[in-house]
Amino acid sequence: MGALLEVRNVSHSFSGLHVLKGVSFAAEEGSICGLIGPNGAGKSTLFNVISGFLAPDRGEVLYAGADISRLTVPQRSFQGLVRTFQTPQVFPHLSVRDNLVAGSYKDSRTGMLANLLGTRGSRAELRRMREAADAACEKFGLSAVRERLAGKLPGGQQRLVELARAALGRPRLLCLDEPSSGLNTEEVEQLMDTLRVLNREGISILLVSHDMDLVAVASAIHVLCFGEIIASGPLARIQSDARVRDAYLGV
Repeated sequence: MGALLEVRNVSHSFSGLHVLKGVSFAAEEGSICGLIGPNGAGKSTLFNVISGFLAPDRGEVLYAGADISRLTVPQRSFQGLVRTFQTPQVFPHLSVRDNLVAGSYKDSRTGMLANLLGTRGSRAELRRMREAADAACEKFGLSAVRERLAGKLPGGQQRLVELARAALGRPRLLCLDEPSSGLNTEEVEQLMDTLRVLNREGISILLVSHDMDLVAVASAIHVLCFGEIIASGPLARIQSDARVRDAYLGV
């Protein structure tokens, strides 16, 4: 299908410290792409450059063939590039269902004023959003807790709420920052199943993680070490690469 995301020769420094040093890689349309590396490799900085929280000092980020290096986070989101955070970002005092409804508002057709006035069109749209939220609860295994406050859920379920909400926004590229952080083995397996479902439904995924078990869902993996890509390829090739074994696996 071709590259949906291209990072070309991206560099970034903090107070003279070169965190990214000419990083280049691509994520194919329709794929799950993994970006891994040890602590301090520059993963978070690169992720922030891709998602718009940081601008590169040099190089460019292309999305669907267009340079988005200077676009804001909301501008990227409206083009379908959506990210999550290492700590699940839920609305803690809203129910799970209302958290998911919030994920649909980006595509709202009636507008804020109509929603405030409670017009017929806005009421009909809210019904559709709630029906979509209920369907997402079913798909993500959240039906039993859909009326509970999201902030009262354990971390694994909060992560699923965040993923379900992001999916309801119909992203083209979903960027996940350490999504398995704090999850137990069973929750990681559930997360992997969820990512496969989202990918089958047409969502491309960029997975930033240190968890080698989790990135097994990726068809291509790029390894970042001290601000540079040192290896790229499928999991088997990555695991057998001597540079990766030295830098990442500690062998």
